[in-house]
Amino acid sequence: LKPFDTETNRALFLSFSLAPSRAPTFNSLSSFGICQKSIFYRKAFLTMSSMVMNTNSINLTMAVGSQESSLSDLLPPVHGLFDILFDEVSWIIFGFLAIQVLLRANLLPKVEFLSKLSPPRSRVSARAGKLQSHTKPGETSPDHLALWKDAQRRNEAVSLNALKPCAQALLGCNSKTALNQLTTHLSKHAESYPQPAAALNAVVEGVVSTDGPEAALSLVQNVENSVSKVQRNGKTVELLIEAFARKGDKDQVLSMLGGSTEARHFAVAIRGFLRASDLYSASAVLVCTAQRKIAVGPRAAGELLRAAQAKGWDELLRVLGLISDDEVEAPVEILAKFLNECQSPGDAALLRALEDISLRQPGHHYCLYEPLLKIHAKKRTTRAVELFLMMTSNGLFASEGLCGKLLALSGESENFAFVEAIMKYLREREMLSLSIFKTLMKVYASAGKYEEACDLHDDVLEAGFEPDQVMYGCLVKFAVKCNRSELSRKLARDSKSTDVQNHIWLIRSAGQEGDVDRAIQALRESKADAAIYNATMDVCVSKNRFQEAEMLLKEAKELGFANLISYNTLLKGYCAASDIAKARRTLKQMAEAGISADSASYNCLLGVAISAGNFADVWSLLDEMIKKSIKPDHYTVSIVMKVAKRSHSQQDAAKAFELLDALHGLKVCEDDILFNTVLDALIARQDYHRLGRLLNEYRSSRTTKTSVHTYGLLIKAYSLLRQTEPITQLWREMVETRQVVPNTITLSCYLDALVSSKQVGKATAVFQEWKGRVATNTILYATLIKGFATVGDAASAMEMYKQLQSEGHQMNLVAYTSLIDAQARGGEMEKATELLATMEKEGCDPNVITFSAIIKGHCMQGNLQAAFAMFEKMLGRGLKADAVLFNTLLDGCVRHSGFELADALLEKMHDCSVKPTNFTTSIEVKMWGKRRQLDQAFAVVRAAAEDRSRRLDAQIGTCLVSACFLNQAPERALGVLPEMRRWLGSSGPDATTYSTLVLGLARQNMGREATEVAMEALSSCNSSQRGSHNNNHRQQQQQHQQYALLSEEALAQLARVMQKQGLLQKELGIRLQSRLEAVGLALPKTGYVKRQQY
Repeated sequence: LKPFDTETNRALFLSFSLAPSRAPTFNSLSSFGICQKSIFYRKAFLTMSSMVMNTNSINLTMAVGSQESSLSDLLPPVHGLFDILFDEVSWIIFGFLAIQVLLRANLLPKVEFLSKLSPPRSRVSARAGKLQSHTKPGETSPDHLALWKDAQRRNEAVSLNALKPCAQALLGCNSKTALNQLTTHLSKHAESYPQPAAALNAVVEGVVSTDGPEAALSLVQNVENSVSKVQRNGKTVELLIEAFARKGDKDQVLSMLGGSTEARHFAVAIRGFLRASDLYSASAVLVCTAQRKIAVGPRAAGELLRAAQAKGWDELLRVLGLISDDEVEAPVEILAKFLNECQSPGDAALLRALEDISLRQPGHHYCLYEPLLKIHAKKRTTRAVELFLMMTSNGLFASEGLCGKLLALSGESENFAFVEAIMKYLREREMLSLSIFKTLMKVYASAGKYEEACDLHDDVLEAGFEPDQVMYGCLVKFAVKCNRSELSRKLARDSKSTDVQNHIWLIRSAGQEGDVDRAIQALRESKADAAIYNATMDVCVSKNRFQEAEMLLKEAKELGFANLISYNTLLKGYCAASDIAKARRTLKQMAEAGISADSASYNCLLGVAISAGNFADVWSLLDEMIKKSIKPDHYTVSIVMKVAKRSHSQQDAAKAFELLDALHGLKVCEDDILFNTVLDALIARQDYHRLGRLLNEYRSSRTTKTSVHTYGLLIKAYSLLRQTEPITQLWREMVETRQVVPNTITLSCYLDALVSSKQVGKATAVFQEWKGRVATNTILYATLIKGFATVGDAASAMEMYKQLQSEGHQMNLVAYTSLIDAQARGGEMEKATELLATMEKEGCDPNVITFSAIIKGHCMQGNLQAAFAMFEKMLGRGLKADAVLFNTLLDGCVRHSGFELADALLEKMHDCSVKPTNFTTSIEVKMWGKRRQLDQAFAVVRAAAEDRSRRLDAQIGTCLVSACFLNQAPERALGVLPEMRRWLGSSGPDATTYSTLVLGLARQNMGREATEVAMEALSSCNSSQRGSHNNNHRQQQQQHQQYALLSEEALAQLARVMQKQGLLQKELGIRLQSRLEAVGLALPKTGYVKRQQY
């Protein structure tokens, strides 16, 4: 072989450079040209190169040797080349056609393994391939049915890829015979498929998607019974299990899994149930894998837990409860995610379930221990210590950062057992640092353990660290707060700091020891400024050394250090000493010095005025603040709320609450002291409207940690509003979620709330539960005795009395009165009288309420003579009867028709200057109604309405309506409603008033009038609901029940009279039924009310 010459190489190089797209052509030609059997091939090659380069607008002239090649010389070789190529292609085509003919004629020997790998491609198979290329996976077309029929006619097998769509098409056309046809086809052509089980699976997929898993299972069983070569495999079982699971057939799935040990079968079942949103069945399968020790891996449990959490924390808790008793393996990253997301969800049960399943996972994982430790660090339990020891003993390392975070969280919950465990761990591994000591110091200080915080100074030095200036400042402050003056001075010296704050704490330390002179000396030794002068003045006034304080104020003025705080300090001292004159003088001096007073200045004066009970001065000072444009602050409102609680004047309380309402930007719920003060005042005044509004605001803007004292007030407030559910939630939050131990007052509030809602049994159980952890007293026992009195359980009240005595508690007035009331309500008047004698013998003098309980007991039994005898005995002791006692006697007289005694009582009441209450007036109305003197009843009510100091309630109107019907005067009963609306300060008729009126009119066969009154009541219901600002569904439901202003009996009677008079089908009846539907009510058809869902 000869190499190309120079000209040929140059042509080749230029061709490749200028026409890279033609590279394949040159590759083939170069291979051909290397042979160089003839000069013509070389010329042909060079000619092709010229043609390529001409297409790129480059004209090249090639020469081989000394002769110049022309196009005419190159044509013969090119033709020869193409002749050779044509011959080769012709032979290939001829050979292919010959082989095909021999195959069709079966003249070639059949090779067994080739036939298995590639079955003969019939016309049906070719048609199936064409259909598959034109349809998407899972789709069917009419051609698939035609394909099936063609295969049946030709007695050929349908290709594997076409089996599923053909089965779907066949089942969609004729499901009755389709299964038989499919069974027959698989039985007949089983040998036509390389893997018969794959054909069975294809058919099963089609049957499942069309006729369901039951039909598919039947087909599998029929095929297996008819053909031994076609048997189900693992894929078949998976298809059937998943289909039954997606259908939610738990029994069938468990039956199919009964003999299986394949983990994949169980995983498929779980996945199928999850797709069907059947979490409980998925949980059952997962538990089954754990019980049978089948390792499905953590993925299945992870999918189950994620699906449950997507439906809410409650659903996750239920699923965890189903799988918690077995060794179920779950992904640790998912469990860690849940633990981090629900650090404080308010549901301790969910946390317990997550903790249980987390700790049962194989191995020990840092990502699980970390959130668990943070959760339990916030609680005052030993569980945090247990988990920490478990984590560290299993080889997991607790870093300094984690320990610092856990220390801070433990400080919030005062979990000092956990604090000690962490510090022990750090000491043993020599991981202590200055930042750890700082965190520990803050933990002790936040809990008020200033002694322990100060002791850390020696520990820091022993560990080889030097406290920085910030730590020294804190230690000085803590030493002052725990009265360690010597240490505070030593720390101040050691710090070698000129920081003003350290000198201030030294001055305060001297003040705590009562050493005013040393405080002044510290002032002289320091680089004095305004803050140091003010601190020294504060020490002086706290020890009533006003002369020195005045002197220091004078010096401060001369040095230019006197400011607002200086004057307020002196002002506060004079107010604490109740020297109002000098306090006023100081306020005047402040103004003369050009310093404007602020709210703190007036708060001192307000506090003195309230302490002295001089409420007129309070309003005078507030007016003065307004004139000077001084806006009241949190402390001002807190002080004024004491007026609302203590004053006996309704006007004083109204002014105090008006101030609260006027301060729109005041965020009451963000200040714990202000919130407690306002809440306490509203409870004392029983201002239901403001109380409900404040509680709604507290729920929506709750940011601070609720104290034990606040829990007690909240429980008391909800009890006043008769809302039992929030009370239970608050108690569980306190004792279960936050693990806070209630004090005696909070426990007393909770027991009283339970007793008020007639849950005396639950109150007793709660008392017995906390009896060993909370100090008991007489008040707790008195509360329970009162509860037994309300339910008339005299025996249980006496049993509680015996327990009180056995514990050595002294009975007080409230306890004796409650016990006597319990016996009186239970009809045990002899025991009540004996207890009165025992009470007097022990030196506990009974009061009016005590005698009222005995008198009420006699009245309930109709023994008016004994009741009046006890009344005279009380008056003989010098006790003054109040309105409650007179009302008790008066009600007893009216109930038992003792009208003459009632007249005498009313005269006695007038002589004793006892002002009648609304209950007194309602009893009088009942009395005059029974005596058939209706005009006198109206006269009593109108006289009470003219009294500007009284606010008549709806109960009086209800009694007046009843009196009208008792005297057969329905027209006058109709006139009561407009008269009630004219009463000063009245809220108008209530549910009882409307129901009584509608019931009475219906009984008088006044159907139209009764219907109109009912519509008026329902209109009042709608307006009341529209005026509500509460969007909570449960509270809306409570309001709905409150404002459904027609009783069941009234509606039933109204329905009867309307049906009787034919009013139901008329316009008035239709309008009434429409109004009823608007509030969730309906006219009963059989005498009862059907309440609709609200």
